Amino acid sequence: MPHYNAYDSFKIKKSMEKKQRAKAKAFGKKKEEIDGFVVESQDKYGVVIEVRYDEAYILYDGEIILAKLRKDINLVCNQVVFPGDKVILDKNSDDYTIIHLVKRTSLLSRTKKDSTRLNDVGISKNIASNVDLAVIVVAAKEPPLHPKFIDRYLMILQNSNIPTIICLNKCDLKSFEDEEVLDIYRNLGITVVETSTYRNIGIEELKSFLKGKQAIFVGNSGVGKSSLTNAIMEDDEIKTSHVSDKSKRGRHTTTTSKYYVWDEDSSIIDTPGIRSLDVSTFSPIEIQDYFPEFNDWKDKCRYNDCLHFNEPSDSCLVKQGVASGLISHDRYESYLRIMSDVLNVKDYSGVLNEVLPNDVKKKSR
Repeated sequence: MPHYNAYDSFKIKKSMEKKQRAKAKAFGKKKEEIDGFVVESQDKYGVVIEVRYDEAYILYDGEIILAKLRKDINLVCNQVVFPGDKVILDKNSDDYTIIHLVKRTSLLSRTKKDSTRLNDVGISKNIASNVDLAVIVVAAKEPPLHPKFIDRYLMILQNSNIPTIICLNKCDLKSFEDEEVLDIYRNLGITVVETSTYRNIGIEELKSFLKGKQAIFVGNSGVGKSSLTNAIMEDDEIKTSHVSDKSKRGRHTTTTSKYYVWDEDSSIIDTPGIRSLDVSTFSPIEIQDYFPEFNDWKDKCRYNDCLHFNEPSDSCLVKQGVASGLISHDRYESYLRIMSDVLNVKDYSGVLNEVLPNDVKKKSR
C-alpha cells in the first residue's frame, strides 16, 4: 500500500474497523432472517440493473421497476444486492420489495488504492455478480496502455473465477510498443480483441465473445467502456466523456455499475472507471500463482517459500528466467510492484535491476 505517516494510517485503520463493525453488527442482529434471504434457485426472478443507496432498478417481466429491500434485512440496498443479481420480488399495490436473492455464481469485488470524497482508501466494494465473462478494456492512447493495471485486474478476476479477455480500444492509435505488450498476454493464452468505436473496428468480433453471456466491462477511466457499450447496443444515449487534456487521465463518467441488455440472453455491466487497484489483501506467497509464466521455474527455486523478491538470484530460478529473457521483464516488474505493495516496500528498483540487462535498467521510483 502507499506509505502514510503514523497518524494517517491510524485514522484509515480506525475508519475501516468502524465500517466493518457496523456491517457485522447489522448482519448479526437479523442473522436468522438474512440466512433465509438467499435461495438456491427460482424460475421467476428479476435482474438488478442499477443500485442506489436504498433502492434498486430491476429488469422484471420486460419492464424496469424500482424496488426496495425488505425491511427486516436491516441493511441499505447497496450493501446487499449488486448489478447482475437475480432477485425475487413481492408486489404490494404499486410497490415492489426484494424478498429473496438467488444464490450467486460469482461476485466481483475490488479495493481502491486512491480515496475520494465518498470512499476511503482500502475499502473493498462489490461491483457485480453472476458474471460469465469479464472484458478488461484498455486504450492505445489517451489514456495510454498500462499493462500493470491489466495484471492487477487479471489477479482479481482470476481470484473470482471469472473468465477474462482483453479489449484494446482506440486500436487505430496503436503503437509498435503496444503490440509488444499485447503479445505478452496472447502468449499467456489470453484472448485480445482490438476495437475502435470511432472507426467501427472490431465491434462485431467483440460481440461474438459477448453473445449469450452476462459480461462486465472493467478498466481505467477514459478508455471507452461506455463508448463500446454504445456501439454494441447501437445507441448513443449512454453518457461518455473525453480524457482530461491536462492529466491525460480519464474522467469518471459512469459513477455506478449499470446493466444493459443488447441481445437475447446477452448483457453488459458497465462499471465506473478506477485509477488504481489495491491487491494488498493477497498473501505474498499466493501472488506468484497469478503469474502462470512462473510455473515452470518457481518449484525449482532453492527455497520452498521463495518469493522471487529479495532472494539471491543464484537461488531463485524465476529471477534467472527473467535474466535470460524467458520471462517478460514487464510482467516481472508488475509482480515486483504488487509484492512491494503487499510487503510495504517503498522501492523495488534494486531487485529489478539485479536481473535486467544494462541497457534496460530501471531508475529508482
